[in-house]
Amino acid sequence: MCVYPVEMALNLMTDPELLTLLREGDEQAFRELYERYWYKMYVLAHRKLRRKEVAEELAQELFVMLWQKREVLRVINLQAFLGVSLRNLIVDYVRRNIQEEHYLDTLRLFFPTETMATSEAVQLNELSEAIQNTLAKLPEKTREIFILSRFEHLTIREIAQRLNLSEKTIEYHLSRSTAFLRQNLRDFTAIWLLLWLSE
Repeated sequence: MCVYPVEMALNLMTDPELLTLLREGDEQAFRELYERYWYKMYVLAHRKLRRKEVAEELAQELFVMLWQKREVLRVINLQAFLGVSLRNLIVDYVRRNIQEEHYLDTLRLFFPTETMATSEAVQLNELSEAIQNTLAKLPEKTREIFILSRFEHLTIREIAQRLNLSEKTIEYHLSRSTAFLRQNLRDFTAIWLLLWLSE
């Protein structure tokens, strides 16, 4: 076990040194890591989700996880570890809240609430439910790639880099998912839906 001089300022310690203290339950070391990385993780989450409250919540959840798993963590690069863990939290959030947080908002761009007739609002809700049910039928990887493309607006190259797949593979999954949605949502033939699926 490493021993550090009491007078050594925590803010001068390296991440591995702080992690060693963290594994021993040192709350001051945890606080230093929190102050060192929380805002960076918040900015990253906000850039992806564009929701201040949600970004704050996910960044907070990330550090709760860090504290709870402190005794078993074996991390070489803390910033990379936090980035990957946050990405997983974001993906989980998107999957849990896809209907309300993503495609429903996207669809409503085409039908502003103040101009939407009651019948149109009903159709939009029906379409939202249909998309939710259709996406659930896609294979997990295909669904994830579709979400990253259509709801997080990542490019094919960005998705390929994030998932460590080739761009051709990403193109295949996107082609597969859009064809599947068109087939299963053929009753919803509005032009704006076709445009959305062909982005």
